[in-house]
Amino acid sequence: MRFPLPPDPRFQLRAHTQPTRRHALKRAVAASLLWLLQPAAGAQADISGSVALQSEYSYRGQAPGDGGAVPQLTLNVDTVSGWYVGGFASGVHIGDNHGYKLQAYAGYARRMASGLSWEAGCNHNSYTQAHVYDFQECYGGLSGERFSARLYYAPRYFGYHSRVLYAEGNYFHPLTERINLVAHGGLLYNVRGDAWPGIPRRARYDVRLGIAVPVGNWTLQAARQYSPDDDTWYPPYPVHSAKAWTWSASYAF
Repeated sequence: MRFPLPPDPRFQLRAHTQPTRRHALKRAVAASLLWLLQPAAGAQADISGSVALQSEYSYRGQAPGDGGAVPQLTLNVDTVSGWYVGGFASGVHIGDNHGYKLQAYAGYARRMASGLSWEAGCNHNSYTQAHVYDFQECYGGLSGERFSARLYYAPRYFGYHSRVLYAEGNYFHPLTERINLVAHGGLLYNVRGDAWPGIPRRARYDVRLGIAVPVGNWTLQAARQYSPDDDTWYPPYPVHSAKAWTWSASYAF
């Protein structure tokens, strides 16, 4: 099923309710940032980030664009108390509309005696050219020196009445002093069991395997990714091959 943009009544409903909800969300985010960053006023906080050029932005196994390179920006603020906030922005095409995907997140992380770290947080995903697809989700995760794993839960995934879980794992392994193997695996699981645009009736997986080469503050990466074509695409994403090569160049600061 390849879904076009549907004349869904919820679009008309959001046209009336979205400004009020968006203003309330902005006030809540602003208050949360002030509260979370308050410990940093009297203690040390680390600010980090990266800028990147990505051959194609792929989200959980599907690419919305036309295969063109897009700019990306990531910013993080980590406090010594364990709280963190951050944001991610990426150029993205939705149909013929060019814009950005914006993600704001906040959470708490703690290192355990074993050396592993656990974390929990929430994020808000927004599309500048189509706010009807905005959605929120919360997550919990575990990470070590070479791996990270997270489980996300979205009660209204991609703006639809669908409860979705997404589990992902990431791993890297040094092949040489200058080359690292990087791997990613993810599973999108539909809790409700009813199909929506881009959301399978039950589950869909995605995998990626590549190499990363650090050069000073730069990292060059090339990877091969795969996600099965199950005929459920986020509207109005174009149809892409299940297998694709991707590359990126990022600068960390």
